[in-house]
Parts: sequence; structure tokens; C-alpha cells
Amino acid sequence: MNILGNFFVAFALLFSILCSVLGFFGAAVQRQSFQEAARRGAITAGFFCIAALVLLAYQFLTDDYQNHYVWQFSNREMLPIYKITAVWGGMNGSMLFWGSLLSIFSAALAIKHNIFPNKLFSYALPTQTLAQIFFLGTVFFLTNPFEWIKADFIPPNGNGLNPLLQNPYMAVHPPMLYAGFTLFSVPFAFCIAALLANRLGNEWIYITRRWSIAAWMVLSSGIVMGGFWAYIELGWGGFWAWDPVENASFFPWLTGTAFLHSALIQERKGMLKTWNVVLLSLTYFLTIFGTFLTRSGIVQSVHAFASTNVGGVFLGYLIVMFIGVSYLIWKRRLALTSTRQLESIFSRESAFLLNNLIFLSICFATIWGVMFPVLSEAVTGSKQTVSAPFFNQVNIPLFMLMLFLMGTGTLIAWRKASWHSLQRQFQTPFLLSFCIAGLLVWAGITSFWAIVSYSLCFFVFLTIMGELYRGIKTKQQIFKSHLRRYAGYLVHCGVLVMVIGITASMAHKVEKEFTLKRGETLSIGRFNLLLQDFYQKPSGNFEALVSQVALLRANDQTLVETLKPEIRFYPQKNETTSEVALHVGLREDVYLVLAGISDDETTVSFKLFINPLQIWLWIGAIIMVLGGGLVLYSAKPKSH
Repeated sequence: MNILGNFFVAFALLFSILCSVLGFFGAAVQRQSFQEAARRGAITAGFFCIAALVLLAYQFLTDDYQNHYVWQFSNREMLPIYKITAVWGGMNGSMLFWGSLLSIFSAALAIKHNIFPNKLFSYALPTQTLAQIFFLGTVFFLTNPFEWIKADFIPPNGNGLNPLLQNPYMAVHPPMLYAGFTLFSVPFAFCIAALLANRLGNEWIYITRRWSIAAWMVLSSGIVMGGFWAYIELGWGGFWAWDPVENASFFPWLTGTAFLHSALIQERKGMLKTWNVVLLSLTYFLTIFGTFLTRSGIVQSVHAFASTNVGGVFLGYLIVMFIGVSYLIWKRRLALTSTRQLESIFSRESAFLLNNLIFLSICFATIWGVMFPVLSEAVTGSKQTVSAPFFNQVNIPLFMLMLFLMGTGTLIAWRKASWHSLQRQFQTPFLLSFCIAGLLVWAGITSFWAIVSYSLCFFVFLTIMGELYRGIKTKQQIFKSHLRRYAGYLVHCGVLVMVIGITASMAHKVEKEFTLKRGETLSIGRFNLLLQDFYQKPSGNFEALVSQVALLRANDQTLVETLKPEIRFYPQKNETTSEVALHVGLREDVYLVLAGISDDETTVSFKLFINPLQIWLWIGAIIMVLGGGLVLYSAKPKSH
């Protein structure tokens, strides 16, 4: 099996190289025969990559411990879903998965080549395959998942997957992140193709519009799923800790979101051409930079892989790509000159540009926080830590300003807005938002940023509703003729719901640690918790200590739900994990963690979190992604 796997990877790499070499040569001399050969090479490489992935998954499912990677990340007791998850649960498999996704997207481009302008496509396809050459080459020479186990016998059982990764959401979260990262490589490839072919109008923007939106949707879903995994698996009561690897997935999301907004300006006004090339290139670079952080071992994280020798390879690739793109931008600087200039600071173009700068400011501040411990250790010899308070202190004001612009940007006119129009548009939303702020203070909310957040959410909601009302009043069939615009408003509504959920769960969270004996009750807020029992529960893959807690309404002692938090011990890995118990409601989540048991086994320790409006974070994310789907549907490519 390992021989066959190496054969598949080697041939995928070989055909990727052929595709890139023949593709660039065919584009340079405009020879259709070479371009056709490049397309066939891309499709063949995709086939071999899929075959390699399927073979690796088969080895996991059949417990083929001749494969060192299978032995390292699987065992016989694991459920089949976690054996599939283990395919990308370690360095070697994740690299193969990443390279395979790139090759699949390259093959998709090759199959659908006739819908793209030949001049751009002839450069885009070999550019796209350059990335998969790098990843497949790294797989074949440095991170091969088809290596034989270095032992004289085949072990009877494997080492097992990290217990934290034995969660259903980890079967979806990493593939979604990888797919989001690799999807951004397609718009980047067409951007480079536009630079190489010197076709720097809006054509490449129109072509890549759907790819960019799809990448943003998939990456957004992957990030939110990662937050939900952290919420239900790590047992600390939160969903985002500004962990370095969490942040690494956030970097390209920020710049990708900025690009989607600024691309609208280029489409409508022919402005920000250089800016868009820089933003999209930066987004691609940050997907590679995030991978470098995850796999180099320079940052410590529960998500990170162990320190490996591929960090330098990724850094070298990133430097080479940066130099190449910088040269192309400089070479085409005249062609990238905008046809129009910014006419007024009070315009929608100005609001969009300021919005972009805020996204980049958040990105820069987060990168600085992630890299500061590394830089401080390199300069002073001692590593200084940067924790969540720094990120919150710096980024929360920027997020609030971004919320404000989300509301104002929809109301300001293009080109130049008059003072009278601004006053007419904003007077009512501002006054009502100030009234909401006053009501929140009167209701007893003391957190300044919570009041600002709720008031801004109400302000943005009013501006969206005002736009919707004016559209219905002045036009017929607005959703048919302006679906893209109103789908964008739905995305913004999803963001507002998420912000409300995040604000409430952070500003009004209740935390409590306590111990109970069998039959004892704790009263907290609207609930009582009654410890009914605790017991040992054996399992094939782990041993569990389970507690059974009745969640009762405090007013009438009605049973709401029986909660069963666990502590699991995995003998194969010699690791312990907490499995939280959740009561999810529209008003709040009751989040219960089993912390331990006394030496005499008579009392049990718990951690309890009451997270107000937590579910609305996940509901808002669903609304946001559904809105993105409508934007994707409405963003039909123009005919060429």
C-alpha cells in the first residue's frame, strides 16, 4: 500500500510540474497544443492526488500499521469517523490534504477552461499549479504519509489520535479551513495572470468574484466551527482565546473580507486597482504564513503541530512569492493606475476604503500580538507573553469603529455626499441609538463597551431597515434586480446577531466553582443543580468518570435537563480530557464542567458558566453564511 501511495504522490507531482512548465510556455508563445497538454496534466494530477487521499483513508480504516503515519495517529478502538479525521490529524496527512485540494481546484479550472478568457486562463492555470507543486513536493520529500514503520514487526495497535481531536466537529473544521485557504489560491492565480498578461481592468475581478465569495464563506464556516469545537471540547467556557493558531486562520479572513469590499469599488468606479492586487496577494500570503506558524513550532498552541523542519521551507516559499509579486506590481504600476480619484471624504468610496484600513489594522495588531513573544525572545533572550487582554484592548475599539462604518457606508452616496443628505439619513438612527444607550444604562448595564456594542448594532440595523424600506417604496422587484446588494445586507444582519451574542456572552458571563455530594443542590440564577450520581464508565478507547446532574428551574423545581459532564482518560495516549455538558437555550447556555473528584470519592468538583445569548453567536454565523450564499448566487460572471 505504501508503495502505491508513493507512486500516486510522485505522479501527481510530476504531472503538476508538466502542467506548470507547459502552461507557462504555451501562454508565452500562444500555442494551443501546449495549453491543452497543460490542462490534461492538471486533470491527471488531480486524479492521482484523490487516489492518494483515498488510499491513505483506506489504510486508516483497515488499521494498516505498516504505515508509520497510520500507526502514529490511529488505533483499533477509534470510531471510523475519527479514523477518517486522522487523515488530516497530523502534519503529513494535512499537507497531503492541502496539496490535494489545490490539485482538485486546478483540475476544476482545467475542466471548465472554456468559460474563461483564454489569455488569462493560459497564465492562471500554471500559476495555480505552482502552489500545488510546492505542497506536493513538500509531501514527497519532507512529510511523506506513506512511510513504512521503522520496526522489525507490525505493531498490533496504533498510538491513537490526540483525544482533543476525537470530536465530530474536528471531522469538518480543518477541511473547511483548508478549503477556504486553498480556494483563495484561485483568485490569486487569476490576479497574477492579469499581471502577467497585462490585462488589469475589471475582467479578472469579474472572473474571480464567485471564487472569492466561496472562499470567504468556507473560511468563515471553518473559523466558526473551530470556535464551536473550542467551546464544547476545551472546557474553559469560551469560544475564542486569541490563540496563535486561531489567529492564523483569522488573518486571511480579515484581508479577504477587505478585498471583497474594495473589489466593489473597482467594479463600479475603476478605482483601487493596485490596492486590490495587494489585498488579494496579502490574503494568499497570509494563508501560507498561517501554515508556517502552525507547522514551524515557533508558537505554542493546543492547535499547533510539533516543531518540524518544514517551517523554513514555507518561509522560503513565502519570500520567493513576495518578491515575485512585488516585481510584477512594480512592472505594471502604470497599468494599475486608477481611472478615477477619490472625490470626497464624505462618500461611499471613502467609507469602504476606511473600512479596509480598519480590517488591516485589526490584522496587523493581531499579527503583532502573535509574533511579539517570538521577536522579544530573539532580541532580549526572554519570551514575553501576550494574552487575550491585549487583543481585546486593541481590537475591540477597532471592531466598534468597523460596526459604525457598516451602518454609515450603506447610507452615504457615491462620489460625494452633501451635508444636508447626511443629516437627513443619519439623524433618526443616531437619536434612536442614543436612546437605546440610555435605556441600557438605566437597566443597569455598566460595561462601557457593551453599551457601545449594543447601541451600534441597533444603529446598523436601523440603517439596513431604512435602506430596505426606501428600496421597497421606490422600486419594484428589488430583490430580483438588486439581489446582491440585499444579500450583502443579510450578511451584515448575521454579523450584528453574532456581535450581540459575543457581547452578551463576554460582558455578562457568570462563572462559579463548587463541590457537591450526592443529593446536594446548588442554587445559581434561575436554576438549581442537583447532583444525582457519579460513576465510572468503561469504553473501548477511554475510561470515563461521569457525573449526573439535574438542572432544575429555581422557582418550581421542574426538571429542565439532565447534564452528564465527564472526565475521560485515554490509556493509549496517557491523556485526560473534559467532556462538558451543555444546556442550550435562546436566553443563555448553562455550561457545566466536571473538574475532579475528592480523594475519598465522596465529593465532586465542578466549574459552571452561565453564558447569556451564546446561541445567537452560532445563529448569526448561519445567517451570515446564508447571506454569503445569496451573494454567491447573485454574483454571476459576465460573458467574455
